[in-house]
Amino acid sequence: MIVLVNQKSIGKNKKIRSVPLEYKKVPLNVYELIEETVRIMVDAFIERMRKKEAPLTEEQIRDLADIGRVSFGIVYNDAEPDVDKAVETAVTAYRDGLVAIFINDELVEVSSKEPTPTPEELKESKIDLKENDRISFVRLTMLAGRIW
Repeated sequence: MIVLVNQKSIGKNKKIRSVPLEYKKVPLNVYELIEETVRIMVDAFIERMRKKEAPLTEEQIRDLADIGRVSFGIVYNDAEPDVDKAVETAVTAYRDGLVAIFINDELVEVSSKEPTPTPEELKESKIDLKENDRISFVRLTMLAGRIW
């Protein structure tokens, strides 16, 4: 199943583009959605590591120059990431409220008796994901400051 994941571009314009991801297993709940997405992204990262190449387009070079850093995206570290640890980290981030998930611009909410949903509650929360749905993973940041 092909799903479109919204991804923000780097640089000044910060355009959002839809990147098609192929889910081999259709996620039926929030936990599976996070797990499958992380696995797809880690597999893509490992593939880039193995190729040791990442040519940039002219647009990517301009965007990187706008933020003051142009690199070629070559991965020099040979250690492959631990997929299970990456899934655990992503699930924890969602449970802690650091990430919000939107499917077709609708917030995915998990009902919980506790302040943060348990992994079991994430597995019990049903989602209805269809071909060509749009998903957004939004990292939330805390705004903090001092008044002195």
